[in-house]
Amino acid sequence: MSSYFVAEIMELVRRETGIALPAGRQTALIAAVDRAARGLSPDAFLRAASDPLRGRGLLDRLIDEVTVQETTFVRDRGQLDTIPWHGLLLAARALGSGTIRVWSAACASGEEAYTLALLADQAFAQDQPPVDVLGTDISAAAIETAAAGRYRDRAVRSLAPALRDRYLDRQADGTYLVGQRLRKLVRFGRHNLASGPFPPPGEACFDLVACRNVLIYFDQPIVGRVIESLERSLSPGGMLILGAADALQRTTTRPADRAGRPPDPDMAWPGRRSLRRPLGRQPRRSREERLAAALDAAGKGNSDAAMALVASLLADDPLDADAHFVQGLVTLEAGEPARAAAALRSALYADAAFSLAAFTLGRAYDEMGDGPAARRAYERVLRTLDPDDHRHEPILQQVDIGDIAAACRARLGGRT
Repeated sequence: MSSYFVAEIMELVRRETGIALPAGRQTALIAAVDRAARGLSPDAFLRAASDPLRGRGLLDRLIDEVTVQETTFVRDRGQLDTIPWHGLLLAARALGSGTIRVWSAACASGEEAYTLALLADQAFAQDQPPVDVLGTDISAAAIETAAAGRYRDRAVRSLAPALRDRYLDRQADGTYLVGQRLRKLVRFGRHNLASGPFPPPGEACFDLVACRNVLIYFDQPIVGRVIESLERSLSPGGMLILGAADALQRTTTRPADRAGRPPDPDMAWPGRRSLRRPLGRQPRRSREERLAAALDAAGKGNSDAAMALVASLLADDPLDADAHFVQGLVTLEAGEPARAAAALRSALYADAAFSLAAFTLGRAYDEMGDGPAARRAYERVLRTLDPDDHRHEPILQQVDIGDIAAACRARLGGRT
C-alpha cells in the first residue's frame, strides 16, 4: 500500500512540475517527503497536500527537495560564447528597444543568469550594458539563493580569476558575493515551465532565452510543449539556447543549434554534416551518407524513410550498431518502447560501449515501467563513457560526454 501512495506522490510531482521521477527513485522520494514534512507518511502527506490552506506550502517544500538547485558559473562556455550580443542589440533596436531582454529559464540558484549578465558586460565594455536578465525557477528556495547571490568555491571554479575578482567579492568566510555590477543587470522570480504562462506574467517577449539541461528531468510529452512555448517567447530575430542534455531527452526532435538558429534542413541532426550532391548519375550512397540521411529523416519525423534507410544499412551489416540505434530512436518516439528496447539491445550487442544507446535503452525501460532495468542501463552508461571514443561520431558530434553523464545522474536521482 505504501508503494501506491509513493506512486501517487510521483504523479503529483509530475503534474505540478513536469519532472518525471523514475521508479528507482522511490526511496529517495520518501526521504524527500520526510524532509519536506517531518513525520508524515506518504499517505498522510497526500492528505495534507490536498488541504486548501496548508497544502500549497507543503507541495512547494517537496518541490524544493526534488528539484536540482545547483549549477555553476560559465557552464559550457563554448556554447555561451556563440551568443552574438551586438547582433541581438541590433535586432532589439529594430523593434524599438535599446535593451537586450534575456530570460534564463530554470536558472536554479542563479549562476547562469549572472553568467549571462557577465558575458554581456564583457561584450559591450561600457558602464551600463544594454541588457536586462530575468532568472526564473520553480523552486522558491532556489530563487532565494539566487537573489542572495552568495556562492562557494565549487560554483565559481570555472570562472577565470580575473573575472572572479572583477565581478565577485570574496567574503571573510570564503564565499563569493555577486557584486553590484552584475546585480543591477539581473532580477529573479518564480516560474513553472510545465504549467506557467509563456512569457512569464508581466513580461514581454525576449531577445535571448536560455534553458539548458533542464528538460532531461521532464516527462516526455511535456518536453516538446515547453520548447514550443519557449520559442513563442522570443522576439523576432531572437535566439533560443538549449543544452545538449536536453537533446538527449527528446532525441529525434531537432532543437535550435548552439548558435540559436533553426537547423538547416539540408543538414543531418545531430551530426549536422552537409551531404554532397554529386552531379549526373548518383552512385549508391555510402554507409555514412545513409546513416546521416536516416538521422535527418528521424529528426524530421519521417519514420518510414528513416526505417527504410535502417533496413538498407542492416542488410549490408546486421551488426551495424548505429543503424540499430536509429531504429531504437524511431520506435521509441513512435510509442513502442518494447520494440525500441530490442533494437537498442542489438546496438549494445554490436558495441557494448555505445553509451548513448545505453542511455536511450534506459529511457525505453522507463517508458515500460521497468525501473530496475532502466537503472542498470543508466549505470552502464556511467561505467562505459569514454570521451576519446569517436566510433559513433555522426551521432555524438553535437552531444557532450558530460551531458550524457548528467542526464544519467538525473535519471538515477543524483544531484552532482
